[in-house]
Amino acid sequence: MTHIVHETLEFERMLDASATDVFAAFASKQALLDWSDPGEGWDMSYDVFDFRVSHTDVASFGVIGQPPYTSTTHYLAINSGTRIIYASTLTHKGKLTFVGTVTVELQPLGAAVTQLRLVEAGAYIDGADGPEGHRDGWNFMLDNLAKYLKRARRAA
Repeated sequence: MTHIVHETLEFERMLDASATDVFAAFASKQALLDWSDPGEGWDMSYDVFDFRVSHTDVASFGVIGQPPYTSTTHYLAINSGTRIIYASTLTHKGKLTFVGTVTVELQPLGAAVTQLRLVEAGAYIDGADGPEGHRDGWNFMLDNLAKYLKRARRAA
């Protein structure tokens, strides 16, 4: 019998960067590899990267030496500098573990401050994945996004 947990996760961050710069951090393969890297002992790569409406990214990530997870992102709406909406699946060892949608909204609050709101509405399948792991993962990545934007601002 299949068991599915449904949950919506919401995150907000005030970022010291323009909405254009925050958007660019989601639109660039290299930027995503930098700020969404899972951390020491993990590996991440993109098999396909195509940040356009109706196109798909495929990323692999996981503990080095272990079977990777595969994340597939299908872009549904992209409004430059303001919004990204995509459908997402996650598989591990050939099994579907997660299906959901992610909405990223960017609200400029000045020339160099942006309010980011990210909402993930998901179905976590058969206990192989869960909202707690996604909550921890998003918090880690969004903290890394703020650090990435700070480094990029210093380098400019």
